[in-house]
Amino acid sequence: MNTTMDMRPAMKALAVFVGLALFTWMLYAARDALFPFAVAFVFAYLLDPVVDRLVKAGVSRSTAILILLAALFSMLALAVALLAPLISAQVEALARNAPGYVESVKSRVAPFIESLPEMDRAKVEESIRDSMGALGDAPLKIVKAVSQSLWAGFSSAVGFIFALFNLIIIPVATFYLLKDFDVITSKLASRVPPRNRERALGFFTRLDEVLNSFFRGQLTVASILAVYYATGLFFIGAPMGILIGLLAGFSNIVPYMPIFVGLLPALFLTWLQYPGWEYPLMTLALFGVGQAFEGLFLTPRVMESAVGLHPVAVMAAIFIGGSFFGFTGILLAAPAAAALKVALEELDRVYTESDFFKQGAGPEQE
Repeated sequence: MNTTMDMRPAMKALAVFVGLALFTWMLYAARDALFPFAVAFVFAYLLDPVVDRLVKAGVSRSTAILILLAALFSMLALAVALLAPLISAQVEALARNAPGYVESVKSRVAPFIESLPEMDRAKVEESIRDSMGALGDAPLKIVKAVSQSLWAGFSSAVGFIFALFNLIIIPVATFYLLKDFDVITSKLASRVPPRNRERALGFFTRLDEVLNSFFRGQLTVASILAVYYATGLFFIGAPMGILIGLLAGFSNIVPYMPIFVGLLPALFLTWLQYPGWEYPLMTLALFGVGQAFEGLFLTPRVMESAVGLHPVAVMAAIFIGGSFFGFTGILLAAPAAAALKVALEELDRVYTESDFFKQGAGPEQE
C-alpha cells in the first residue's frame, strides 16, 4: 500500500511530462497553420498596454483597438507609398549599371592576374569571366525568378486562398485577442491554485516585464537604426542604399544579422560603384558608428538591461533555434532565451528555499 502511495507523485510527474511533450509536438506539427495566430498574439501582447491607456482616457475598448489598428495600417501604407518609388528607382539603377560593375571588377583584378603564371592566369581569367557573366545576368535572373514565383503562387488557388487567409486572419485575430486580452489573463490567473497563485503571478509578472522590455526595446532600436542606415547609405550614394539600410536596421531584431544583410552587401556594392576605397570606408564607418551607438547607448537606454543575456547565450540560442525551427527559430531565439532565463531564476529560487536545500546546508551556511 505504501509503495503504491509512494509511486503516485512519480506517476503524476510522468503524466505531466508526457502531456507537455505531446502538446509541444502538436504545436510543432501545426506550426504553419498556427503562424498567423502566433503573429496576432504577439501584436496583441505589444499593443495591449496602449489600448489600456486609451481605455483609461475614456475610450471604449473596441473603439480604442480600431483607432490603433487604423493608425498602424495608415502609417504602413504611407511608408510604402513614400519608399516604393525610391527603392524601385534604385533597383532599376542596379540592373542598368550591372555591365559597368563587371568591367570594374575586371579592371581591378587585372594587376593581380598579370602577376600569376601563364597557366594559372588562364584559369583565373576563365573563372572571373564566368563569375562576371553570372553577375551581369543576375538582375534579369532575379526578375525572372520573382515573376515565376509570383505566377506559381497566384496560379495555385489553394496557395492564394491560404495566403489571403493569413493576410486577413492576422488583423482580425489581433482585434479579438486585444478585445479580450485582460479577460483571458484574468481567467488564466484564476485557474492557478490559491496556494501557488502569489508565486505564479510573481513569476509571470517578471516574465512579462522581460518580454515587454525585449520586444518594445528591440522594435524601437530597430526602427531608429533602420532610419539611420537608410539615410546614411542614401547620402553616401550606395547602390540600393535605402533598401539595404532598412533591411539592416530591422534585421537588428535578430542579433548580429545587420552584418550579413547590411554591411557586407553595402561594402561590395560601393566597391563596385566607386573607384578607390573612400566610399567603402565611409560605409564601414557608418555601420561601425551605428553598431557602437546601438551597443553603448541605444540598447542599454531603451531596454534598461532588463533582459541581461550574455552574448554567448544569445549566439547559442540563435543556433539552436535555427537548427530546430529555421528562420522562425532564429527570430524568436533571443526572447525565448530571455523567458528561459526567468524560468531558471525562478527554479533556482524555489530550490534554494526548499527543505532539501536548507537541510543540506551546514550551520555556517545558515
